Amino acid sequence: MEDGLTSLRVLPISHRDNDGPGAEFGDETRQLLCCEVKEEDLPMGERNTDTRPPQEDLIGEGIGTDDCSSDMHLYRVSRFYCQRLLLATDGFVERLTSAPLEEALLHRQEQEELQPGTEMKEREEPSRNLLKMLKERDKTLGESMGNFLTRLCDVKKNLQDLLKDTVEREVFCGAPGGSAGHPSTSQTDIISVGTGGRQLRNIESVVAKRRLLDTMYLMSETHNTNLLQMSRITLGDSKEPGNALRLCPVDCSTLATALTPLGGIEEVNISHCCIGPEGLQELATVLHHCRSLRLSWNNLGDLGVKILCLSLREPQCKIQELWVDSNGLSGVGTKDLAYCMVKNQSVVLLSLSYNRFGEAAVKYLCDALKRRCCTIQDLRLCGTGITSTYCRQLAWALTTNLSLTALDLDNNQLGDSGVSHLCGALMKPDCKIQTLRLGSNRLTALCTLQLTRALNTNRSLRQLSLNYNRLGVPGLRRLSTALKGAACRIQKLELDENGLRDSCAEDLAAALSENRWLKGLYLNRNCFTDRSIPAFQRLATGCRSLRYLWLWRNQFSTEGRVELQTVQETAHRVTIFV
Repeated sequence: MEDGLTSLRVLPISHRDNDGPGAEFGDETRQLLCCEVKEEDLPMGERNTDTRPPQEDLIGEGIGTDDCSSDMHLYRVSRFYCQRLLLATDGFVERLTSAPLEEALLHRQEQEELQPGTEMKEREEPSRNLLKMLKERDKTLGESMGNFLTRLCDVKKNLQDLLKDTVEREVFCGAPGGSAGHPSTSQTDIISVGTGGRQLRNIESVVAKRRLLDTMYLMSETHNTNLLQMSRITLGDSKEPGNALRLCPVDCSTLATALTPLGGIEEVNISHCCIGPEGLQELATVLHHCRSLRLSWNNLGDLGVKILCLSLREPQCKIQELWVDSNGLSGVGTKDLAYCMVKNQSVVLLSLSYNRFGEAAVKYLCDALKRRCCTIQDLRLCGTGITSTYCRQLAWALTTNLSLTALDLDNNQLGDSGVSHLCGALMKPDCKIQTLRLGSNRLTALCTLQLTRALNTNRSLRQLSLNYNRLGVPGLRRLSTALKGAACRIQKLELDENGLRDSCAEDLAAALSENRWLKGLYLNRNCFTDRSIPAFQRLATGCRSLRYLWLWRNQFSTEGRVELQTVQETAHRVTIFV
């Protein structure tokens, strides 16, 4: 009995002790190196640029995933209610067998005909065992109660065994043969090779999130908000599907009940939790209290978007950042969401990446962006199938919108003609775009004809990503010409994997010697060799504004890498990654 009570009471505390402060938040932020490098400074080459639907990454995840998700929900709910039943059973047995019970008599004293002497004696030496009192007053009833308690003890033991079994199944559900807290022999073999270390970390992350969900169950039952004083709830994972905890509608209902008393919530991350529209319906009452809401990869569909739109229409809606990536949105769902963006005045970041848009969906979004009441500042449409046909509408929206400052169009099919339409919008004086991502869009050197004109005209653009295209040497030369101009104020330029060669390093060194704005230059996965090192040395020492130079996975020799590190020591203000 004590095992059940201890498990229930100590659960939130052990979670903090084992994982450290903030572990329940599932924080994924990591420092790349021991230097002041922000996460947005990481090259796009180190991010996930796979154009396949992200949910395909779930295939093949052995350890750390909830392949038997329905069983896991049953185990989790069963464990919680086993703990509750053990607590109630323990209190009942204690009260019957060992607690002092002077007043716990079956009949009132005034209804009994006792001799005064006997009454005084009983009051002087009161019985401390209700079962003994029952046997003295009614032998048949006392024997029946004794048999009941015997059977109840057997039930207690069975409940404790069941509780132990559910905990063991919960820890290594995704790996048959595992036991509580220790991997099986087959698991040890997996962990010892390849990606085993990462899989083990996935297991630890999922277990930590299950502990957090257990705490949510406890909060919803006790209505005690002091059990969980936090502003960020992370049960999902935006990058690692294996780290996410799959949630059934019962889990979502419990989560909503636990979060309701908290009022304002900084962030709720349930990406990759597969909640579906049913689970979202259970969370509907608390969604509008979240400042940052991550709902990516949850199979919401158009029905789930309708539920979400109800929260966005709430007068007290606090949502500022909304992620609904890869949720199977069609034109109908996009239309509902675009209409809400016109009415809603709180959302400033909207991510719709990896929803395969058609012409109708793009039209609805552009119509919303054209409205002056639209407050979207950061729009992410990565991998949505946008082609050059849709860019004309998008460019027109950019010329009238007064709030949009960041646009992510990575992993689409814009082509050179699509970029030309966007450059026409960038040259308009009313365009406010500061960050533009055009990575992996089948661009060639031809697109730089219009792009250089836009860079010489635009006064707002600060970050430009052209990763994973084929600009080549001619395209880089045109860009270098634009970088020489005094009007170009680009601070961050990404040119990873564009077929750049040693001659490009000479062009960049010559162009950037007069540049006073560029701070970060990304040239990873190109074709630079040791012959380009003198040019990079002149670039590092000549460009006074440059702070970061990324040269990962080029064709430098070991001696060349050492020489580049020496260049870094000479130019103290520049950090070179090679």
